[in-house]
Amino acid sequence: MFSDKSFDVVGFHSCWKTAREFQDEGIQTTASSYNEQESQSTVSKGAETQTDHIQPNLIMAENVDYDRLAAFLNRIYPKVIAELDKMHISQAFNGYEPTEDNTDGAVRKLHTLQVRNTNSQTEMKVSSLSWSCTGAVVAFACSQSKHESWCDHSGNVHLFNINRQDFSDSVPSKTLETRSCVTSLSAHPYEPSILAGGTFSGEILVWNLQKDDDCLISTTVTVPGAHREAVSQVSWVRNPDPTQQRHVLVSAGRDGRLLMWQVGTHSGSIQLIEGFFIMLEHIKYTGPSKAVPSPVGGPDVDMELGVTCFSFAAQDLTTFVVGVDGGGLLHCTTIATKPAPVHSEVPLKDPVLNTFEKHEGAVTCVKCSPHHAKTFISCGTDNEIRIYHMNQTAPVRVIYVEAGVVGLEWSLAHPDLFGAWGNISGCVNFYNLNNGEIIPSLQLPACEKPALISAVCCNPHSHQLVAVGDVQGKVVVWQQPSYKEDK
Repeated sequence: MFSDKSFDVVGFHSCWKTAREFQDEGIQTTASSYNEQESQSTVSKGAETQTDHIQPNLIMAENVDYDRLAAFLNRIYPKVIAELDKMHISQAFNGYEPTEDNTDGAVRKLHTLQVRNTNSQTEMKVSSLSWSCTGAVVAFACSQSKHESWCDHSGNVHLFNINRQDFSDSVPSKTLETRSCVTSLSAHPYEPSILAGGTFSGEILVWNLQKDDDCLISTTVTVPGAHREAVSQVSWVRNPDPTQQRHVLVSAGRDGRLLMWQVGTHSGSIQLIEGFFIMLEHIKYTGPSKAVPSPVGGPDVDMELGVTCFSFAAQDLTTFVVGVDGGGLLHCTTIATKPAPVHSEVPLKDPVLNTFEKHEGAVTCVKCSPHHAKTFISCGTDNEIRIYHMNQTAPVRVIYVEAGVVGLEWSLAHPDLFGAWGNISGCVNFYNLNNGEIIPSLQLPACEKPALISAVCCNPHSHQLVAVGDVQGKVVVWQQPSYKEDK
């Protein structure tokens, strides 16, 4: 019997009585009967079935002119077969092997290119480098390391097709000879057989490499208004005139001129279409002036500034930046209307709009970014790399280096990186545009130390390939690893 008090704790009151009454009664139930019976479920059996796949009846258009269709096929059939046959016998991809991804995270040396110097008494350096637009051919110029005044030696341009089956790292596929040392090279941006160069004597040369005999198709040696001093740079740029689709060749020289040429890449014609002149009044020297009077002479001639480098903005083809002797950086435009007060065989204009804060030493290179609008970088002998924005005269960032920087090159594989090489390091260092820090994993050494690097060019087709030339006449083709900036 349960205790009454056992539920009082939870508030339940018992109804049990203390005294209980009992009464006996008899009750009988009917006897229950049981019957056991087994049961079993029906055994199931599976069977596979398959329906026939009935093809739907295709409803053909009732208005098809089968005669015209047959005539069309008969008309295009010969052309299609001709193109297929042409592709079948084409040798464009002979010896082609896809470049494997560099997954080990380190730079790899792919090729070391060098042509034996027949004159052991002279030192030959790689003065300029340029890749063809297909990325298959690298062209480099070998020139004398030193010039006392005028250039009286011949120059060579060597071309190596690294995709050819019979490729040799010591035997070029073609060699071009020039009457003086080549100071700058530039391959055409979409015609792989066209190459332009500038020489120490002021001559502009254009070659068509498809020609077997004489590749030279254009020269400015007899053109009025051409350079009369060393050419510092040549570059193909899109025509600033939006109504003209053909690229123009732009050249700059130590005579203070920046000239725009229209070149007939098939006819071989070359025509001077625009000329600019940089004058001394656009820069203030902190030391003795090294500018000299213009060789064209005349009573109204201003002192000229030798142009050391230039670069056109990728997003605004009328805007370009010029580096000059004395450290000046000039903001220029092709739509200038102010004539330059100088006597010349052709009319020259003053293109300068504004000046940026200048380097204390000579400007050795300037490069507008192909990725970021209104951004450009410059370097000089004052041991500084500067990052500028077109809209302000002061640099956004200044990077100090151990020695004077010779050249700069934007990385085509990484939009926020650029390479720089100088007089002591013997390697190409790649910097982060956002913080100015060096990326050690992308560093490219010279072929042999202590050889100094003299030219660098990124492959326009395979962006991780970079050609590096040095003062001993060697060119090394490197493959860089992939790079991702830490967030």
